[in-house]
Amino acid sequence: MAAILVEQGPWKGWKAWHARPEGRFVDGLGDVFYRDGAFEGGEGVLSAIETSRRHANGLGYLHGGFLMAFVDVAMFATIRHLLETQAAVTLQCSTDFIGAGAIGKPLEGRGRIVKESGKMVWVAGTLTQDDGVHLVAQWHGLLRKVPRPAR
Repeated sequence: MAAILVEQGPWKGWKAWHARPEGRFVDGLGDVFYRDGAFEGGEGVLSAIETSRRHANGLGYLHGGFLMAFVDVAMFATIRHLLETQAAVTLQCSTDFIGAGAIGKPLEGRGRIVKESGKMVWVAGTLTQDDGVHLVAQWHGLLRKVPRPAR
């Protein structure tokens, strides 16, 4: 699905990745927004998602499963420009939980490509809140480029 530029509201100027439900797993996470070249001298991709009680664990913080699912989304947002002509799958993903995530604050995924080869892409980044001030997790992963399935 093509990204849609948000023209009004709190996410004005961002691109909405999943602008409408498509019946897939990621729909349950919520609306995902991203900006290309948002940090690291214009190289990184910033993705974001609003959080609510449905993302909570029993202690009232962001659930680790939600954080890990959003890491996967952030990895793909990081390589979104590559996905126009091909697809990719996650081969490896490592997440280090560093701080508790607060419910009701947007969760930010900052990702960058570390290395790219013909069939592989290594990515790394962080999950933060409060415009990058509060570090929730750091992550790195390996994605394999694959042909898009015929539809």
